[in-house]
Amino acid sequence: MKRINALFAVALSMSSAAFAARFEAGSGIANDFAAGDGANNVTFIERGNGNAYGWRGWNTVFGFTILPWSLPNEESNVLGARLNLGWGGYATTYGLDAGVFSVTAHDFGGIAANVFGNAVGEKMGGIQIGAVNVVGGSVYGLQVAFVNFAGDLHGVQIGALNFNGSGIACLPVINVGF
Repeated sequence: MKRINALFAVALSMSSAAFAARFEAGSGIANDFAAGDGANNVTFIERGNGNAYGWRGWNTVFGFTILPWSLPNEESNVLGARLNLGWGGYATTYGLDAGVFSVTAHDFGGIAANVFGNAVGEKMGGIQIGAVNVVGGSVYGLQVAFVNFAGDLHGVQIGALNFNGSGIACLPVINVGF
């Protein structure tokens, strides 16, 4: 504990007041079994967009997912094309989205054609084609799948089972919402 406090004091004295204000003693736990001390209180510095890995999301024209990994990373926005060889996701996607399965945390706009399906956290505008399409928020466009889910439908669902929070809750084959 004394080593940590000494390092913390040195870091504070060498840094500017604005930078030092980001430190907070005891804000995390680290295992230091090599020294035989057990768990020690340490100081963490916030990195990225609240992400523990320290990366930041940015806009990219091409996104690539393989299994659960998204390149460049899942906090990025894809403004162009996406190729999905797994189920990794992005913050938002605008453009063409194709592959095995697609996950978008917030908004999607464009055409999504994925074999097993598409999942969007908030809003979708455009066309979704897959085995199962799920949108947590509003759909503005067309969903074509065996099973379609929409929190709020302002468009058309075509599938064996269609569910939405607005209008008719479940209607096979074609479901229309305004």
